[in-house]
Amino acid sequence: MFKKTIKRLFISLVTNPILIIAYWLFCYELSLLCKFGRMNRNTSIILACVVFFMAVIVVTAIRIVKKIKNEEEPEGLAYKRTWRYISIITIVAITLVYGAKIYNSAINYNGKLSWVIDDLKNKRSVKFEHNNIYKDGVEGIFNDISEKYTLPKKLYISNGFKLNFDSDGTITSFETFVYGKNDKGKEKTYLIYYDKNKSKDIKVELNRIVNADYSEDKLLEPLISTVKVISIEDTVSKWNENRYGIVYYGKRSWGFNTDGIVNVDTDGNKKPLTNANSEIIGYTVSVFVPGKEQSYTPVRYNLKSNAQWSKSTTPPKGKNNENSSQKPKNNDQQFYLSKEVGYRLDITGAALGSRFYSLSSTVDGGKTWTVINTDPFNGMSGGAAGITFIDDKLGFLGLSHSGGSNADLYRTEDGGKSYKKIAIPEHEVILDNGAKIKPFDFPAMPYKQDGVLNILIGQGADGDYNGNCKALYQSKDGGIKWEFVKEVKKEN
Repeated sequence: MFKKTIKRLFISLVTNPILIIAYWLFCYELSLLCKFGRMNRNTSIILACVVFFMAVIVVTAIRIVKKIKNEEEPEGLAYKRTWRYISIITIVAITLVYGAKIYNSAINYNGKLSWVIDDLKNKRSVKFEHNNIYKDGVEGIFNDISEKYTLPKKLYISNGFKLNFDSDGTITSFETFVYGKNDKGKEKTYLIYYDKNKSKDIKVELNRIVNADYSEDKLLEPLISTVKVISIEDTVSKWNENRYGIVYYGKRSWGFNTDGIVNVDTDGNKKPLTNANSEIIGYTVSVFVPGKEQSYTPVRYNLKSNAQWSKSTTPPKGKNNENSSQKPKNNDQQFYLSKEVGYRLDITGAALGSRFYSLSSTVDGGKTWTVINTDPFNGMSGGAAGITFIDDKLGFLGLSHSGGSNADLYRTEDGGKSYKKIAIPEHEVILDNGAKIKPFDFPAMPYKQDGVLNILIGQGADGDYNGNCKALYQSKDGGIKWEFVKEVKKEN
């Protein structure tokens, strides 16, 4: 009787047209959730479908059991062979179509699901116990991480190390990206960040892409060794503020500028420099008051020890080299107006594959950076999709969403201190079949030509209209209002 009941229940459910429609709606909403991650809307409909499924299963099971007990023969449409085949084919088709969509959303950068899977694979939490910079130094952070991961013996920083702490020494936030090779010679990368206001744990993201040049200018060890022998507490006590910071970018050249430069030995003996007979070069750990660098000169410690890196007087490579005449290369997270003046987006947090950013600026070619906007995207998260400045006041930022399928453009007219999202009129096109679409939704960075701002707006990762062409817009008021000009074919 049990097998008979199960068989009739299965046939009844599979051939129920209302249940097939509900299954289609469930798969449709699930595919949208995987693609765009619209939790509030999609999950409510999905849950409603699940509740409906359960209710139909229970009611159908009760009805079939009663019929079997009364020895009634099945009647009606549900048991006709033709409809049974049509139902099965329909369910299989729905499963294949939306299964393919969900699978595609799981491929890197194609949808929200891919970011969720990436976080599950590579994002980890580490209990933060050594969280006082006065007592534990910087080494405490890496000791906590080492409890969970075996870090390479020799680590390099990709960009820099930044840390903020309160007057009592409690670390409130930090971020860095380090890499190195393990005992087997395999490269390991660690994107590390912490924000006391968002989590009690250190966040560690593994297997991120890094420009691993293994430059000795970017060794991590000088940072740890320097913080060990200096008294951070004594350094900041004279400033009488509530919040302080530490930055480290590896080896740096200060030219002949002695402002804040302090040589310190392994016993903690300090010697402030008042004059320089030669170029000042060293691995520098700077202690400062965030936002008040003009009021309080940062203290820049150079550790002098027996370590080989401490004795190096070779100018640092790349953008930290005072003798370099080339402007650093620009990318989606960094833009230089000149050799000295630049702007940079830094990751401050992450959630479900999206990133939160702060905006920093430099006036010395990248040797020192100052945060000028802690939240340029006004609370929104996504992926950095571009940064540019037309001059020292007017600039633009791009923030992508949904795995790169669309993006928003943000504008500043006060040098990056504040940004507003720009509403660019959508250009509608009519397809051969009469359908109307608005394919252009991924703006590149504006550029100035003949006194007019121009911008090319692409179609994002999911665009395929007219050979994936772009739309050219122009603005005559500094990027506040934009007008569509023409479609531009993609160059081969």
